[in-house]
Amino acid sequence: HWPEIRNTRLSSIALTTIPSDEPGIKQSKIGHYPYLPLDAEYPRDAEGKWMFPLAQINFAELPGLHGYPGSGYLQFYISGFDDVYGLDFDDPQSQENFRVLFFEERDITTPKTEFDFLQEVMSAEGVPVTQSKIFKFAHREEYVGVGDFRHDDNQDWDLFRVVEQYPEMEKQLQDALYDSFYYTGHKIGGYAAFSQHDPRMNDPRFAEYILLFQLEAEEGITWGDSGIANFFIHPDDLAKKDFSKVLYNWDCF
Repeated sequence: HWPEIRNTRLSSIALTTIPSDEPGIKQSKIGHYPYLPLDAEYPRDAEGKWMFPLAQINFAELPGLHGYPGSGYLQFYISGFDDVYGLDFDDPQSQENFRVLFFEERDITTPKTEFDFLQEVMSAEGVPVTQSKIFKFAHREEYVGVGDFRHDDNQDWDLFRVVEQYPEMEKQLQDALYDSFYYTGHKIGGYAAFSQHDPRMNDPRFAEYILLFQLEAEEGITWGDSGIANFFIHPDDLAKKDFSKVLYNWDCF
């Protein structure tokens, strides 16, 4: 079945975290101060409170990934005083309590350096990241994407139907499928993973949306009970560096 598997190939950037109490202001990281223009308005949530700086991706640090920026700073913010981490389950594109911002390097001639105003939100009990960390990057080729709606919607070929042809080995083969083709962890691009289900499934608005960023629970990162968070974007918006219609999702067991 290699020809069918090969046709599902997607490229991604796998992210590995390293704890760091004082990441560089420009570094790709989670749970630490962002690289912002001095005159930029720092994001506030629907209650007017400062948002938590969830993650920053400095694309200049990454191996190249087709369709994604080659430079610039992509930043994710969420409400730190919201028990659902800033997600509106009825409108997961509403950026009232989360925000995705992007800045080109040339846009930041003088960066913000004072973040004392974030003291309360950085120590808030409801934030998912309690240990600041930096990222290491590695290019990765992915196949099939078990759990991603693109695999489930593939009516022509489904690996689970292939597995059913071997009932005497079905359990072992299913385990092997998840071990080989279920892409958890932190990442940019490629196939998404979920604790529950893919929010793009059966929703024509999001049929073409691709994975922008994924952040999974680990030591110092909590999404409910061993959960995972995803941010998706339409490729056309990504090409325009328009992050105003990003789809945000997190779920847990």
